[in-house]
Amino acid sequence: MQFFVYFTMAEGCQPRPSAPSPEEMAEMAKFHEEAIKSGVIVATGRLSPTTTRVRLEGSEVSITDGPFIEGKEMIPGFSVIELDTKQEAIDWVARYREMIGMPELRMAEIFT
Repeated sequence: MQFFVYFTMAEGCQPRPSAPSPEEMAEMAKFHEEAIKSGVIVATGRLSPTTTRVRLEGSEVSITDGPFIEGKEMIPGFSVIELDTKQEAIDWVARYREMIGMPELRMAEIFT
């Protein structure tokens, strides 16, 4: 099962106010390396605050640039993880959330 794990800039979801210590950074790097090698992390990335809307209007395609979401709805970072069960994913996300100092992470199952 794959899950999309993300955080938003909404109140209560923002990253910790200070940078992690060198020891915490080393711990996070080791955690990421192990998760990638084991196949838990499928992909990670950051999303741009700007977007492009592609819309079909009749037979015409219109393209509009902008941000279309409020800043608090923005998803600046994400991971796609793969585990056997939803509970394993919840456990992994809880451990990851604590390690990176985020008050809240969200996850959604990816249906294929």
